[in-house]
Amino acid sequence: MYIPYEKIFDTLALFTPIKFGVKLKKIGQKLKIKNNLKYISKNKKQVIKAIKEKLKNNQKINVAFYIYDETKWKSQSIYDIFENDERFTPYIFVTKNCSPENNMNFQTKNDIIKVYDFFKNKNARVFYAYDFEKDDYIPFNKMPVKPDIVFYCHPWYVFKTQGPVMVSKYAITCYIPYFLATSISPIEYYTRFHQYVQNHYVLNDLIKNYYAENMGNKGKNLKSTGHPMLDYFYLNKDKQYENKNYTIYAPHWSVDKNNNLHWGTFLDLGYKILEYAKTHPDLNWVYKPHPCLESYLITNKYFSKDEINSYKKEWGEIGIIMETGDYLDLFMKSRALITDCGSFETEYFLTQKPLIHLKSNIDPTPFNPSVDKIVKSCYEAKDFDELQNIIDEVIIKNNDYKSNERKKVYKELDYENNYAAKNILEDILNCLK
Repeated sequence: MYIPYEKIFDTLALFTPIKFGVKLKKIGQKLKIKNNLKYISKNKKQVIKAIKEKLKNNQKINVAFYIYDETKWKSQSIYDIFENDERFTPYIFVTKNCSPENNMNFQTKNDIIKVYDFFKNKNARVFYAYDFEKDDYIPFNKMPVKPDIVFYCHPWYVFKTQGPVMVSKYAITCYIPYFLATSISPIEYYTRFHQYVQNHYVLNDLIKNYYAENMGNKGKNLKSTGHPMLDYFYLNKDKQYENKNYTIYAPHWSVDKNNNLHWGTFLDLGYKILEYAKTHPDLNWVYKPHPCLESYLITNKYFSKDEINSYKKEWGEIGIIMETGDYLDLFMKSRALITDCGSFETEYFLTQKPLIHLKSNIDPTPFNPSVDKIVKSCYEAKDFDELQNIIDEVIIKNNDYKSNERKKVYKELDYENNYAAKNILEDILNCLK
């Protein structure tokens, strides 16, 4: 039985002194989480029983992928492996995130149509999970195809009728983040969402063990499988690429202390790197900003829309601007990456090409143990002068003196032969046993 503990204790808090009221609210929150976890656990047994029955009767298992931003679609290899397994049928459910209008993540109708068109153009089975006429979210059990398994790609701004608690009543809930786990910040593993989802897939045991030590549920739902965005490298390891010798500049969005990461160096280096690129066009530049950078800069009033467009226009005049999610081919055709984004650093690390980490001077959140190993094996620039020196030595003079160090870490992290999609499919099948 579901009991709305949080509302009960919130109501009680209205009639008590502020200090005691805060304590009551916290008690209510803890009881709600505990109650929801029991509810989810009970539902899982019934859902697995129902899925087993479908398999027994040779019925297809419906697998839905919840998505609201096509630039963060990183689960193609999982969609494909279900597509090629006669027991499953995968679908894409395109919805709207529930961020408020004054938030940098706020979405319009056109944003959602853009996501839908992205998957339609990929010939995926795609449905809208948002009703534009009613301006409302469609519960997944009311969709044209009722899912048996739901994969979440986003842990934030998930509307409750599409969230893991409600969905657990009729489907197994799984989570694969759209990003590679990078920091030790609790936002990556400690929200209610992270506890409520039944299978939370992570990159490796280093990350799994760190999360488990710090999660409220002690990591009971964590599975170490690799990440599907890295399956590209496994599936294309014998592919021959045309070497375009791109030098990629990929700035992160977290440019100030108004967030949990503080990694972004764009305010200090964004224009300096652009001016440097203008004087070194032979380095064949690509500007690849994080999808949230532009909106963050505008929302926090660092730049106007016109100023951002002017900046991008200057990049477009000397190089390529890359703003889509399909950038791994670009990585393989490049010669080096300059970035302050931990997720990009892990992806690019698999190319084994020179990687220059831009270190923020505003007390950046530490990386998790896995990314920390990668960053320490790469080049690090704390300011523009150091960046210039590294570019001159490593890229222009072609003296990649940390190459062997990167190779050593690459072997230690055992990325070469890991196929995450296969590992996740096997885990799902084990759940059904």
